[in-house]
Amino acid sequence: MNILLVAINAKYIHSNPAVYSLQSCTGTYKPYVSVAEFTINQAPSFLLQEIYRRRPDVIAFSCYIWNYQMIDTVICDLHQLLPHTDIWAGGPEVSYHTSAIISRWQLRGVMAGPGENTFSCLVSAYVNGTADHLPAVLDETTAKRRLLDDIPFWYEDLSDFANRIIYYESSRGCPFSCSYCLSSLDKAMDFRSVSRVCKELDFFLEKKVPQVKFVDRTFNCKKSHALPILKHILEHDNGITNFHFEIAADLLDEDYFALLSQMRPGAVQLEIGVQSTYPKTIAAINRRMDFHKVAAHVHRIRAFKNIHIHLDLIAGLPYEDLQTFRQSFHDVYALAPEQLQLGFLKVLKGSQIEASAASYGILYTSKPPYEVLATNWLSYEDICLLKQIEAVLELYYNSGQFTHALDFLCPYFDTPYDMYDALASWYETHHYFGIQSSRLRKYEILLEFAVSYFTAHALSFQKQIHAFTEYLTYDLYLREHVKNRPAFACPLTPWKDTIRNVLQEESRTHTLFPALSGCSYRELTKLLHAEVFSFIFEQPCIVLFCYENRDPLTHNGRTKILPLTCLEKAESES
Repeated sequence: MNILLVAINAKYIHSNPAVYSLQSCTGTYKPYVSVAEFTINQAPSFLLQEIYRRRPDVIAFSCYIWNYQMIDTVICDLHQLLPHTDIWAGGPEVSYHTSAIISRWQLRGVMAGPGENTFSCLVSAYVNGTADHLPAVLDETTAKRRLLDDIPFWYEDLSDFANRIIYYESSRGCPFSCSYCLSSLDKAMDFRSVSRVCKELDFFLEKKVPQVKFVDRTFNCKKSHALPILKHILEHDNGITNFHFEIAADLLDEDYFALLSQMRPGAVQLEIGVQSTYPKTIAAINRRMDFHKVAAHVHRIRAFKNIHIHLDLIAGLPYEDLQTFRQSFHDVYALAPEQLQLGFLKVLKGSQIEASAASYGILYTSKPPYEVLATNWLSYEDICLLKQIEAVLELYYNSGQFTHALDFLCPYFDTPYDMYDALASWYETHHYFGIQSSRLRKYEILLEFAVSYFTAHALSFQKQIHAFTEYLTYDLYLREHVKNRPAFACPLTPWKDTIRNVLQEESRTHTLFPALSGCSYRELTKLLHAEVFSFIFEQPCIVLFCYENRDPLTHNGRTKILPLTCLEKAESES
């Protein structure tokens, strides 16, 4: 008996913890079960070939909104190529409206809801020849739910997870009732014991995996569970591994802050779903959140300067129009997270928002990801505008490559939203959307936009553009020692001798970058970049950019700022 679990991920870097969890729970029948992982970026013909070559007797697809289209494409051909193979499906995309999906895909059946025990029952039935008696829908009425502590740890062999994110589940379910989320339907919270979690995290720490991403919906919903895990991470930090948690920031307290403040920079990153700051919207989606407390706690964590913060907004929620969303954007942007994700409402099958979509006038795509098209408060044209704002936000803010230039530009607009709105309009007018621009070209486009804006608003043209150009140059060299100098950067020729003297002095003393103490002058010219700035500091300065030992939060190089007046004085005295 050959039973094949098929996962189709959004990217290669992702893995599918569901299929490995199912496989791990089959006990003595595990030799009959294998896993095949693909991505949606591979050709459907490739998936067909790879699945066919395995000659499975049973196929079980793990189904989500991101891979539905791919499964829909290949499944009919699989029926033709493997007519005697039973095909099952499981996962959130098929756990609701099961009869429709069974009919569309001609499935033997569907595994609905948590699948560890139902899949174990399925495997047992096929191995023992009783599969004909299985119902078309397997769920918790067929097999009792398995507790998290009963699910084996399946990561002992990391060879299949090289260069990929490790996903880990320490709790299942969610105590909150957000109407757009399927986790809100499952009120039965289940926690893996802290002792087991810590032991398993030690394995990842020992193997020095780059990132462990907790899939817990609200990691800190139970303090007695979350706090000792964070304490263990702090005490056993290996200097490499990053742990990602999705949390409710308003549940944090002094005990959490005491631990978080001590974390190595880059050891922990926190994702916080704000979604909206409009009270009527928050109430309509059954969300409990004290935004004032969230904001205070985010500011507190940012002051530690050691934790990457990712904040989420959702466009298309009930009662939120462009004006109220503009305010939500402003509120969240003011918290200065490292990432600000502007997402769009997905009307997921089985969610509470699906049941009430018509009453809110919510129109959404007929196929996954069931994304909002319009509501009673947002037209499709409004959604298109927000899509464009999302695109420039990703390019310029979330890339982390234009931080100082954006900070300089933003005060010239009424709100941050207005700046990105104007930039999106510039992109649209000049037909830049849909074009894969080089990194340097993105800087040039931002400069073109700023020049146009300053000119149109009769601002002090030369002063503003010179300063903005220097901020662009500063941002560019913070991230990368570019080989081709941008046309907008000021010439360095007048400062050639001064820069050479600075680097020669550093090669003798190594006072600025002691970590490079073994490097000669010639080696330093390759590891450091010197740039002269006349406008962005209180006085003209030389900035040395070092790309060794980058900032773990921003990935920027380290800098040393040297006032030119002091350097010129030293040169004249020598």
